[in-house]
Amino acid sequence: MPFPVAKNLSFLTRHLVRRNPFALARARNLVARELWPVEQLMARQESLLRATLASARRLPRYAHIAEAPGNVAIRDWLSATHPVISKPDLVSGRGSFYPNEGKRRPWWAPGKTSGSSGTPLEVFRSIDSIIWEEAFQLQFWHWAGHENGQAQAILRGDQVIDISQQDAQPWLWDRFGKQLLVSTRHLSRATAEGMLDSIARAGARQLRAYPSSAFELARAAERLAHPLRLRAVVTGSEPVYPAQREQIERAFGCKVFDFYGMAERIAFAGQCEHGYYHLHPEYSYVEILDQHDQPTDDFGYVVGTTLHNHVMPLVRYRIADRARWVPGACPCGRHYPRIELSSGKVEDQLYDSEGTPISAGIITFAVKFLTNIQKTQVAQVGPGQWQLRVVPDQGYTSADGLALREHFNKYVSLKVAADIVLVDDLALQSSGKFKWIVQEWSGAKTLSETP
Repeated sequence: MPFPVAKNLSFLTRHLVRRNPFALARARNLVARELWPVEQLMARQESLLRATLASARRLPRYAHIAEAPGNVAIRDWLSATHPVISKPDLVSGRGSFYPNEGKRRPWWAPGKTSGSSGTPLEVFRSIDSIIWEEAFQLQFWHWAGHENGQAQAILRGDQVIDISQQDAQPWLWDRFGKQLLVSTRHLSRATAEGMLDSIARAGARQLRAYPSSAFELARAAERLAHPLRLRAVVTGSEPVYPAQREQIERAFGCKVFDFYGMAERIAFAGQCEHGYYHLHPEYSYVEILDQHDQPTDDFGYVVGTTLHNHVMPLVRYRIADRARWVPGACPCGRHYPRIELSSGKVEDQLYDSEGTPISAGIITFAVKFLTNIQKTQVAQVGPGQWQLRVVPDQGYTSADGLALREHFNKYVSLKVAADIVLVDDLALQSSGKFKWIVQEWSGAKTLSETP
């Protein structure tokens, strides 16, 4: 089947599942409820939370916990009856925290992540939760001024063409979603002008991108004095740094609207027009806890309970990210809780042999589908020289190493010499945080300063 035909069938299927009338209706209802009083929003969250906890009792880990009485404060009851869990619990206790003894049924979508810990993880997602996810995204795009049916451009992880096709057109129009998919893997000084022209021709007013990719495209736009102007750039999946935000907004004449989320879907926060990150109370129930799993007003760990994935609810699931509450009302008028994200989730910039930056979001594709691996770390040690450091799990064989190399060549880059190095463990930084992507080559500083 010709590649564009196969892609178009894939686009059609994606939008039938995700951006269907149910998702559009839910998004409209979410927008309509944005200005609800706090009491109404919390009452709706409580109803969703009770339904989630009822579903969780179908999992072996929570089967022994009685149903919450109707007259109790459900959030207090939750913290008293359900311990905080984290990724190692899911990895080691698959039979307890997963449905169907950890075996995925065909109609459950897999959610894959490597995460900032570099440890691969799979969660099961219901079709209904995927539709809800699309609705929340549509609502957030609405904050950035986008309406359904308007053209947009995507510069994220989509594999538009094979990574080996260096002379082919690295963008593709999705007529079902009215979006231009641009290949992040092919973004370079040589292709940037054509990409900018294609976005302009498509009439896209919104760009959705990894921050690092949007930053490189913005640098190219400024270097070329390209006339492309946008209504908004929506970023996510990586931290967006102040210098990146400034460059993107200057080059495209618009605001950056960043969102915060993760593959486990235990929290979702989007930036409003005033720049504050709002946690969505209908998406999940979020706690911020200290190292003793106690509530804190200072920076603490993000702990979330999903509200829509009744196939595999995650209850009080802690991730490594840290945040703190921002008190007071927001000028935007929404009564969603506000948070400040810690800058502790730091990943370095890596480059291929030609000096082209490789997005951290793209690198995750190499490891997120693999098994028999406890942890990974990707480090650049020289010009075009990378190390894929692997802490093998029980059952790891040379076939797993071969699969890692094949995934790297398919999803990341063919312009990098990557060596797989097996290690017993991976060191933490002096702060106690783990850095999954590490720049160890001294020459990288010169590349980062090149306009």
